[in-house]
Amino acid sequence: MNFTYPMQQKKQIKKLMEVYPLASKKRLLLEFGLRTGLRISDILSFKVKDLHKQEFIWVQEKKTKKKKILFLHPKLRQSIKLYVKTEGLKPEDYIFYSKKNPKRPIQRMQAHRIISHAGDMIGLRPLSAHSLRKTFGYWSYKQGIDISLLQTIFQHSSQAVTLRYIGITQENINKVYETVDMGF
Repeated sequence: MNFTYPMQQKKQIKKLMEVYPLASKKRLLLEFGLRTGLRISDILSFKVKDLHKQEFIWVQEKKTKKKKILFLHPKLRQSIKLYVKTEGLKPEDYIFYSKKNPKRPIQRMQAHRIISHAGDMIGLRPLSAHSLRKTFGYWSYKQGIDISLLQTIFQHSSQAVTLRYIGITQENINKVYETVDMGF
């Protein structure tokens, strides 16, 4: 089993988002993972009616069975709208529908292949759906989101678990002591 890491360079994320064409299922899958921090099993379960023209969505996490409300980032809502229009999807269709059986979503393994392939294309290995989730947490933290909020989002038992999960290491902690300047 490979350990996954968050993408800690914005240029990696930008390159990743350029691998697949705009308004494609594959690109939307990457963006959805990066902008929501949801597990892949939760992402794949959405139908058009759950997301299209919605600002907030309800998610019942498959792993924990807990419900939460999630705000959809405006850029993600725009991507969903463009994708739904381009694909001609109907309200009952799965967002990430299977080509083999359009009445079902793609399988988790297929989603992992799409994400892993995108990582391979930019030389980022291993890249997984879990990497996207961790990347959401890492960049939220780096942009000043309180670790206790991230702990709640990820439903972790402690802040230490969340810090480890999003890739904040002792090296990052040491950097704080090295760089904080109090002016004396």
